[in-house]
Amino acid sequence: MEQRFDVTTVAPAGYKAMLGVHSYVQNSGLDLGLVELVRLRVSQINGCAFCLAMHVPLARQQGITDDQMHLLVAWREAPVFDAKERAALAWAEALTHLTGGDVADDVYAQVCDQFSTDEIAGLSFAVAEINAWNRLMISSRTPPQIICGAPPAPTPACPEPVRS
Repeated sequence: MEQRFDVTTVAPAGYKAMLGVHSYVQNSGLDLGLVELVRLRVSQINGCAFCLAMHVPLARQQGITDDQMHLLVAWREAPVFDAKERAALAWAEALTHLTGGDVADDVYAQVCDQFSTDEIAGLSFAVAEINAWNRLMISSRTPPQIICGAPPAPTPACPEPVRS
């Protein structure tokens, strides 16, 4: 696929505004590992290759484990997420999908059990921010930036085929 346009050059004021939201989220006091988990999950839902490629190494830098990243799509069943992470992921999914134009009361109660009102607002901005980035990158067909030379994750060696 060929990139349609570069949002940074065709809409520099909009891009600058998005960076302002990003700065707010980064300085909101939320754990940045948690924020990266949310960014990854929302980007999975939206299918944004650019944002996934960007946020995997950032998540690692913030202490997110490979197990957490590999199991993120199945976070409800995976034992590698704590109650706070589960509440944030449920909130992120609810805000991303907005089924029926509302967020269910049980999801709100779950996030309220783990976060203050200020933290919920910051988390909501984090979800809104990554949803906006996803839509900008997908609509412009911005390709993922693959970091060449990055060490691959270790994989088990494959056995040699048996020759007869």
